[in-house]
Amino acid sequence: MQIRKITNYLIKQYPLENKEEWDPAGWSLKFNLSEKLSGIIIALDLTSQVLKKALHSNSNLIITHHPFKFYKTWEEEFIYAPYKKQILQTLKQKRINVLCLHTNYDNHKFGTSFQIAKMLELEQNIAHFENSNYPIAIKNVNFTLKELVLLINQKLNLHQMRTNIDFEDAKSKIIKNIAIFSGSGSISEINKVDSTYDLIITSDIKWSDWLTYKELSIPLLEISHLDEQAFIYDIHKQLSNNFKDVAITLEEIKSEPYRNL
Repeated sequence: MQIRKITNYLIKQYPLENKEEWDPAGWSLKFNLSEKLSGIIIALDLTSQVLKKALHSNSNLIITHHPFKFYKTWEEEFIYAPYKKQILQTLKQKRINVLCLHTNYDNHKFGTSFQIAKMLELEQNIAHFENSNYPIAIKNVNFTLKELVLLINQKLNLHQMRTNIDFEDAKSKIIKNIAIFSGSGSISEINKVDSTYDLIITSDIKWSDWLTYKELSIPLLEISHLDEQAFIYDIHKQLSNNFKDVAITLEEIKSEPYRNL
């Protein structure tokens, strides 16, 4: 099977014209797509560990959610992420293609936020915002914040969280409607969410944004950006169901690359 059979399928499912303007989703590295596919690695990010897995399995296609090349030039990329220089050199030597499905995947009806809700087993409560597939809404549930945090612990294996909700309220306040902004939700979009939502879930909130949310009384639960690993399970399932004879390997991140003290 040619590499392009897989990549054409994915790009048809998640057209690059659906990505955000700032997003370098698509090909971080591309060779001859007519070459025979030898194996696929699916990962959230392309790291040295992911490359090691690709070399070990003789895979020549890596599919990630986050772009491996984020800046316009490799020189600029290496300034911010010097470790990528050696990875790029090996990718070129071994002719390993790298395709990234980022906000074009997020903006799909069944994209990252949807997959997170599905992993939480709240699929029956999912609703979509008007004219947008990102974020998604979870309607008519019945949790306290502590119960929801426990669910996230159990189903997503995420344990590093922050909130601006008072701890006493967390014990008793009932959460019925939730908006999920997978990854790092834009403050401009979060500010538009109306007050019928009892909680907004997102990641990587800046100090200045926390101040804004406090002033506007917007209830937030910040979870790890690792929530987006829901992407790899969905893509793995799709490819496994549609391409039976392809060697596909998942490279999971078991925990965040930091520890709260």
